[in-house]
Amino acid sequence: MISRLLILFVFLLSINFAFAIDDDFIIDISKITTPLDLNEYTYSYSTYDTSSNIHIALKKEFVYAPTAAKGINHNKIYWKRYSLNNPYNATVEQIIYIPYAVINTIIVYSKHNDEINHIASMGMLYKRKDKPVETIGYPIVLNLKPGQTDVYIYFKHFNLSLRTNSVLITKKELISGQRKDEKFIYFWKGVFYFTLFISLFLFMITKLRMFIYYFFLNAGMGVFFLSEMGEITLFFELIPYNMTANLKQTGILLAFVFFPLLINQLTPIAKLRPILWKVMYSILGVVAFFWFGCLFPYFLTNKFLLITTYLYNYYAPFMLFLQLYFVYVAFRAKEKNATFVFMGYSGYVLALFVYVILPNFGILKPSFHIYNTFIYGSLFEVTMFMIMIGKETLSMYDQRSQLLVKQKTHQSEIINTVVKSQEEERNRIGRELHDLVGADISAIKLNMQQEDKMLNNIIDNTIIHIRNISHGLASPQLKCDKFVDEISDLCSLFSKPGFIVKSNFYNWVGFNDQEKIIHIYRIIQELINNAAKHSKATNVSVQFFISENNKVTIMYEDNGIGFNYKDAHKKKGLGLANIENRVHLINGSMVFDSSPSLQTTTVIIEVPV
Repeated sequence: MISRLLILFVFLLSINFAFAIDDDFIIDISKITTPLDLNEYTYSYSTYDTSSNIHIALKKEFVYAPTAAKGINHNKIYWKRYSLNNPYNATVEQIIYIPYAVINTIIVYSKHNDEINHIASMGMLYKRKDKPVETIGYPIVLNLKPGQTDVYIYFKHFNLSLRTNSVLITKKELISGQRKDEKFIYFWKGVFYFTLFISLFLFMITKLRMFIYYFFLNAGMGVFFLSEMGEITLFFELIPYNMTANLKQTGILLAFVFFPLLINQLTPIAKLRPILWKVMYSILGVVAFFWFGCLFPYFLTNKFLLITTYLYNYYAPFMLFLQLYFVYVAFRAKEKNATFVFMGYSGYVLALFVYVILPNFGILKPSFHIYNTFIYGSLFEVTMFMIMIGKETLSMYDQRSQLLVKQKTHQSEIINTVVKSQEEERNRIGRELHDLVGADISAIKLNMQQEDKMLNNIIDNTIIHIRNISHGLASPQLKCDKFVDEISDLCSLFSKPGFIVKSNFYNWVGFNDQEKIIHIYRIIQELINNAAKHSKATNVSVQFFISENNKVTIMYEDNGIGFNYKDAHKKKGLGLANIENRVHLINGSMVFDSSPSLQTTTVIIEVPV
């Protein structure tokens, strides 16, 4: 007897509880003060019957389902029912807002006192401009008459991830929240486009691969995020063949291909786990195959898209954890930049899990401002990686600068060695001409008969030429007080009828750097020698100045036929090369102004003293 009474008590209690629940989940709009999450008020019915309509749905049993549809939807149509009570004597406007931009078809009906009305049809397969309020998601405007109104919402979104979370909100609250979100999104877009531009610009300048990897990473995440917000509808009124799925898959694939490559540029993760690195990119190859298949409209309407969606949904968290593992290994190994990369990538992974992965699996309930989490994570990632890339770039440029200094020092040492070797060889040849050849010819002259005047004149001229050549080859023993005389002698040596060489010194006080004096002497000697051989000049002028900033300025001029400096430089003649090498050795600068059309040549050389 007691057991029967207990069963009866439990039965009555369950009935009472059932009715209490039914009463509790009718929304009294007079008690709503803030945007209301509708999950706890949701009754649901689903079917694979594609011919389902409102009249069929009204005959079906809706089950209390306090969670929104989640995960991957395979050809299932969802119906949602919300019951709202308007206790006022006038019609009240409320909005059911579905914040997700990418849902193919949403059809809304209302039932009030057995009167059924079609309220709205919207989604990616409908025109964006038909929305009653301009928002990222889908606003369903309800004009609630006094009493109870049941709202039925039809969702059709095949072979893709579907989320049907919604909130009950006033139009004023929706517009205010939307404006705040838009400002935040516009700020993110500005940062995003700037990051794309600066990474591409830096790659074009530096040719460093990390910048092009960063460009494609951000391009991928940008394509994914903008597709999530339905930005494609700005360019197409009607979206054919699940094009949004193509764009999202493209964005994810780009991110997963180039993100590890970028990290590997900043810290060497591939060498720490080479086999795992190859496995990761082998799996990426499989993903790329399915991505390529989804480029064809035929595969976007069958199970191929479903398999691809499953692959992306389960591969994405695996890839994120795998890449995080790579970074963690580098962090434990104390590799370069590993700490910054680990911090930046952790924030990036957290944002993707909170925004995409956990809501897709129904583990985490999304907020009304669903895109803000991703934006925060994206901005954090951009900040961290821009700091790391900037740091790495400065480090590389510092290494390059040091290398250039070493190269210049080494180049100077080579040039100095070559010039010294030339000087030693000149001195040796000059001495031999003077001491051996000159002496032998003088001995020949002593044994010649004096009557042969012609032969004596030839020998005398030969001795003079040998003396001049040996004098020109041998390094002069120049000192500050003798430099002017040596230059004057040099000019006299080259001067002859029809070829006059003059030197002038202005504000000349001299200087005591023996090495620079010799180099300047050789430079002037080479310039005059070139003019004598090639220029067909009749007058040559060499002028010397010492300026107030302690620089020796040498101005060489001739009235010859001129020459093309660029062509002469390409031919790499020894004379021009010797001049340039000597100017380089004394830290000087040189400017040539000459061309065949000018009928003159001017050379200005400045040397610090």
